[in-house]
Amino acid sequence: MRLLIPQDVNPDQATIDRLRHQYGLDKPFLVQLRDYLTNLAHGNFGSSIALNRPVGSALAHALPISMQLGLAALVLIIIVGIPLGVITALKQNTWLDYTILFGTITLSTIPPFVLAPLLMILLILKLHILPSTTGWSGIFSVKAILPVVTLAVGPLLGVVRYTRFSVIEVLGQDYVRTARAKGLPMRAIIFRHILPNALTPVVTSLGLTVAGLITGSIFLENIFGIPGFGQLAVNSITGNDYQVILGTTIVGALLVIGSNLIVDVLYGLLDPRVRLQ
Repeated sequence: MRLLIPQDVNPDQATIDRLRHQYGLDKPFLVQLRDYLTNLAHGNFGSSIALNRPVGSALAHALPISMQLGLAALVLIIIVGIPLGVITALKQNTWLDYTILFGTITLSTIPPFVLAPLLMILLILKLHILPSTTGWSGIFSVKAILPVVTLAVGPLLGVVRYTRFSVIEVLGQDYVRTARAKGLPMRAIIFRHILPNALTPVVTSLGLTVAGLITGSIFLENIFGIPGFGQLAVNSITGNDYQVILGTTIVGALLVIGSNLIVDVLYGLLDPRVRLQ
C-alpha cells in the first residue's frame, strides 16, 4: 500500500483499509486469483499503480514498438545470417569460413549494453555517420538503425552456425551429388535442393529467436530511450508495479508459445515428411 501513497504522507488505518478494499487486497488469496483470471480472460490486465492507467493500454502502446524492432532485426538476421551460413558451408575450412565464424563469434560475445554505447560513440561521435539515435520516431527513421543492428548481432551467430551445419550435412547427400553429376549450376542446386532441406533446423532457431528479440530488448530500449516492451518491464520492476509485471510476464510467455506454434506450422511447409497424416 505504500506504493499508492506519497512517501511524505503518513496514512491512517482508514486510508489503508480503503485502498486495500479498492484494489481487492482485503479478499482471500484464492478469491483474488479467481478475480484476476476472470478479468484476464476478458482481456483486462488490471490497472497500473505507477502509470495510473490500465495495463492493457500500456502494453498496447509499448508492444507494437518492440515488435517492429524485433521483426526488423529478424529480417536483418535472415538476409545476413543465412547467406553467411551458406558461404561458410560451401567454403568449409578455408580462410573465408574462419573469418566469418570468427567475426560472428566475436560480435556475439559483446553484450548489447556494451555494444550499443560503442556503436554510438563510433558512428555518431567519431565518424558522424548517424545523428543522435535516442528516442523513437518509427521503424523507418534513422534512429531505428542502431537499435535494430544491435538487437540483431546477438542471435546472428546461431543462425550462421545452424545454416552452416545444415548445409554441410545436406551437401553430403546422394541427391546433391547426383545433381552435381548432371551438371546443374551450383546456384540451382543451392536453391532447389540444399536450402529447402537445410532450413528446418534454422527455422527452429529463428522461431525461438523471435520472442527473444521482442521481449529481450530490456537494456537496448533503456539505452536508446525507446518506450517499448522492454522499458515498460524494467520500469514496472524498479517501481514495484506488480500489475504491469504480471502483464508483461504473461504477454512474454504468450509470445514464446506463439513463436513455437508458428515454428511447428512451418515445419510442415518446409518438410512434408513431418506433416500430420
